[in-house]
Amino acid sequence: MKFSSRLMLCIYKVGTALAAPLGAAFISYKRRRDPPYGRRIFELLGFYRQRFDSCIWFHAASLGEVNSIKTLLTKFTNGHQNAHIVLTTLTTTGMQEAQKIEGITALYAPLDSACVLRRFFKSLHPKALFIVDTELWPNMLDAAHSHKIPITIINARMMESSCEAYSHMPDLVNDLLAAKLDRVLCISKDDAKRFKRIGVQDDKILISGNIKYDLTLNEQMFGISHAFRKKNLSGPVLGAISTHDTEEVMMLEAFTELKKTFQDLSLVLVPRHKSGVELAEKWLKEKGLPYSLRADRDSAMENFQGQVLLGATMGEIESYFGLCDLVFMGGSFVEIGGHNPLEPAYFSLPVITGPNYQNFKEPFDKLIETQGAFVAQNSKSFCSLVTNLFYDSEKLKTAGINALAVQQQGGGALTRTLKEMEKSLQSYDRN
Repeated sequence: MKFSSRLMLCIYKVGTALAAPLGAAFISYKRRRDPPYGRRIFELLGFYRQRFDSCIWFHAASLGEVNSIKTLLTKFTNGHQNAHIVLTTLTTTGMQEAQKIEGITALYAPLDSACVLRRFFKSLHPKALFIVDTELWPNMLDAAHSHKIPITIINARMMESSCEAYSHMPDLVNDLLAAKLDRVLCISKDDAKRFKRIGVQDDKILISGNIKYDLTLNEQMFGISHAFRKKNLSGPVLGAISTHDTEEVMMLEAFTELKKTFQDLSLVLVPRHKSGVELAEKWLKEKGLPYSLRADRDSAMENFQGQVLLGATMGEIESYFGLCDLVFMGGSFVEIGGHNPLEPAYFSLPVITGPNYQNFKEPFDKLIETQGAFVAQNSKSFCSLVTNLFYDSEKLKTAGINALAVQQQGGGALTRTLKEMEKSLQSYDRN
């Protein structure tokens, strides 16, 4: 490692050590509208009740990453029943989903501070680190590398903008990030090229495909909801799933505009966060529009007889999909980067996205190319797309079939990823 890199790492370690308590307080405040951290906020600072002689550590930053590896973790735990498997996440919504996965210990991730990570390693003694997506934190990688545990990025992706940013400081990025990685299992050829550009060696990079294609969703939950939809809702149903603040109002305004053309249209609106539910409720009350709120799983679906269903429950995305004929995936009209279109595609539902879908560029590109998904640039084009698809029932049906075909053809990444993960574990055992 170059002297300049050592110096920067030292400065970073000192700065993050001082900032860690403030960082924990800031994260807690920022996510105050989500389920609370409670006393578990101290886990962000490395204070854990659990004590393991060794564990296998998975890190999934938030809800989307946790959802993407649920099937992988289920298969992995079945093959490692005697191992302690730890899954860390930074968000409370991610934690809610993580706690539903059998056979793992779900914890809040330590902040990227050397002293915090020291406590984490002392308590849990990980023997391998599997990072989902691209969470490259200097102290995390340095701590794992110092403990001589293999670091594997699974479902690795890198946006061109990130690669360009890294290219302005190649020596630092190589020394603090790229050189610490043992395996990078990339989603696509383009992602592999970008990891190579930041300094990861060729022999450490493998194109494994996208594990998000290998979905296991609750078909029974979908079926019950779909049967209810066919029995009780005669008109078209538009879904707006995983919306982020401001998208809720946009969808509601689009709904009122579309109602002029489709009088029996219904909207299933499922915000990503509690603040979005509150924003939507406020708007609906101000406009005096009727709506049904599904606040918990005990809320009867029968209360929804059309108009607007506002979903505020977690872990029921299949139930909401079951009501829909067409789905808008949120986070794409704001600078979030979109959400997984393969989930509605699994149920033969055509998808609409806004222009910001870079988080799922590869599957969206395939879906758009085959007309299983469509891009709306603004509210006007969104309404136009919805109108055209609801007017042309054959096009809507074909789009759903196209979406399912893309989802089905992308399988196999899960098997390849699990195989490479075993190689990482074997490399630790040899050490």
